[in-house]
Amino acid sequence: MNPSTTNAHYTNITQCYEEILDHGAVVLVFPPIRKKFPKTDYLYLLYADLLEKDSSQYMVKSINAIQHILLPFYAMRNRKKIALHYHWLEFQDLKSLLAFPYKLFWFSTFTLFKIPIIWTVHNLEPHDRKWLIFHQWLHRKMAQRAHRLHIHDESLLSDTSHYLNVSLHSKKWCIVPHPNFPSEPKDRSLSINKLNKRYSVNIPVDATTILLFGNISAYKGILEFLEGMLGYLNRKNSGHDIHIIIAGPVKKGQSGYHQRIKTTISASPEYFTYLPYFFPEDEYPYLLSASDYCLFNYKSIHTSGGLMMALSYHRKVIAPNIGIFSSKRDHSDVQLFNNEDELHQIINQLRNRHSKPGHE
Repeated sequence: MNPSTTNAHYTNITQCYEEILDHGAVVLVFPPIRKKFPKTDYLYLLYADLLEKDSSQYMVKSINAIQHILLPFYAMRNRKKIALHYHWLEFQDLKSLLAFPYKLFWFSTFTLFKIPIIWTVHNLEPHDRKWLIFHQWLHRKMAQRAHRLHIHDESLLSDTSHYLNVSLHSKKWCIVPHPNFPSEPKDRSLSINKLNKRYSVNIPVDATTILLFGNISAYKGILEFLEGMLGYLNRKNSGHDIHIIIAGPVKKGQSGYHQRIKTTISASPEYFTYLPYFFPEDEYPYLLSASDYCLFNYKSIHTSGGLMMALSYHRKVIAPNIGIFSSKRDHSDVQLFNNEDELHQIINQLRNRHSKPGHE
């Protein structure tokens, strides 16, 4: 093990492990890494330096929900040669809630055997903002058991520290940047034509395109943005100089929200293209390259993989002045807004700036 340092900043997750793990240790990761998606899966990219190299430093092993029952056996068999790295500790319904007592039992078992637990704090609250008090209790319990608390940016430290009731000066903090997404920019016109042909839609080449992408879910504020934009576009009599693309699979439990989006855009379909589908990795370059701007309308967010992917493709980003977005306020490709009026001001500016879109 390396001697402890006072600096919590690291280049990659391996460096964070080196302070608490001997070389050759096994790192159990939950949820499972989707190795079939090496260009778009966050977990794969986070552990890429260990997965892609023939390294004896650490072996990364995914576990699924059922395999939690094996955690005490891993603990007893490996002792000082194993660690647990957990992501996304939350629940959405009663079924997943009922699983947490036994998960806490396994976490306690690891603590009893003094086996390191690393927890990546992706969100301070569940996206649906349900069971907030219980989630905070659960998160603070996990923070107590964790040997390292991993966040992606120093700007998140203060809020995370307060929420988890862990001192800012604790040695638990481990700040490792969000992994970059590999980008394969394509020609814009080619990309639009490919999407139009693949999905039988009609994205206009001569309009400024705004993309909202990722899983379709209420917490992303998609519907609120669309409703606000309908009124704005109709008032401004914009013609077809702005086109909005909404793309991504419908998240479990969000079918009603999906239907409301379809109903809303049916009022003025000429402004919108709705692609509620799972996108294979080889189609992401065309989706991002077809877009001039990527827009996010979250009311609450801590970290965002969508932001990192948009920036990897050098897309202009329009986002609320919250969470990880706030840390990008000085980035040349990022524009932040504090309310709907400021959002519409940004939209108006880009319309005036791009009577005809210019593209790389």
